[in-house]
Amino acid sequence: MKENKPINVGIVGFGLSGRVFHAPFIHISPLFKLCTIVSSKDDAKEIYPDVEIVRDYADLLKKEDIELVIVCTPNHLHFEHAKMALEAGKHVIVEKPITPTSNEVLELEKIAKGCQKLLLPYHNLRWNGDAKTVRKIIRDGLLGDVLDYELHFDRFVPELKKNAWKYVNDTAGGTLYDLGVHLIDQAVDTFGKPDSVFCRCFTQREGSIVDDSFDLKLIYPKLNVTLKAGVFVKEQGPRIIVHGKKGSFVKSGIDPQEAILRNGGMPVGEDWGLQPVEDWGILNTEINGLHFRGKIETHQGSYFGYFEDIYKAIVHGAKPAVTPEQAWLNILIIEKAIESSEKNQIVKL
Repeated sequence: MKENKPINVGIVGFGLSGRVFHAPFIHISPLFKLCTIVSSKDDAKEIYPDVEIVRDYADLLKKEDIELVIVCTPNHLHFEHAKMALEAGKHVIVEKPITPTSNEVLELEKIAKGCQKLLLPYHNLRWNGDAKTVRKIIRDGLLGDVLDYELHFDRFVPELKKNAWKYVNDTAGGTLYDLGVHLIDQAVDTFGKPDSVFCRCFTQREGSIVDDSFDLKLIYPKLNVTLKAGVFVKEQGPRIIVHGKKGSFVKSGIDPQEAILRNGGMPVGEDWGLQPVEDWGILNTEINGLHFRGKIETHQGSYFGYFEDIYKAIVHGAKPAVTPEQAWLNILIIEKAIESSEKNQIVKL
């Protein structure tokens, strides 16, 4: 592929994932060209009138000019659809969770290597302003040795929505697979592989057959990691709490990108991904012998960072930031967390 030539992209699935988290960035970026969307509905054509809309996934895979396929179908179809794209000679981005099982991740990776194509897990929240800020604070040593790290993904959603397919399908369904994988990815990206896990999964809403809330511990020798998500949290506390030997960082609020995209906005403008001052976190620590306590500006978030990284991997052969090995570990941790909850005991990785 020639440098500066945009990568031709096809998206399969135009639900929340394809419509909100992928198509806008591919459409706007000069690095890519959104050519084809596979969708059973007509709303994709209304938003992207110049993009070809097809009903059958096989029709997309037959197109020789499509170099990259983005799989945004329901979780239980990820393995099948990614496998089909790889075997059709396409690079593949797969929405989280990459597959229902860790063994399927290994199988997909083997297929990708055999086809000499890239298997690219989608973990866009590493490019949230929150995640970028916390990583820098920790890696710059502003808190000293981190002893306690807590991430929340809490909501108040007391009833299942009519289209809540994630909670009535026991194959890769539930909050642990849906949102927990984001929290796991951020924690493991920062601290590496834990020794073991302990988890309690809860099914609290009427009609749900899988977990909608969880409390997960990643166990490290000297570090306590807590990852939590709940659907009955009407009064939310901090989303991020980090304590170290030198100080603490506490932050509320949420990255603004998703809300704008859900409302039909496009990722444009110099202020894209900037958080308001009221959502900046509080840093309380010692810097060069002086005590500091105050608000720390949140780094500018941009999911474009993920797609720019993918472009470099495809065109320049760079190692992608999110690898199949990392995605495999995330799914393995989910499997062990479910086992831990069922057995009510700590489970080693």
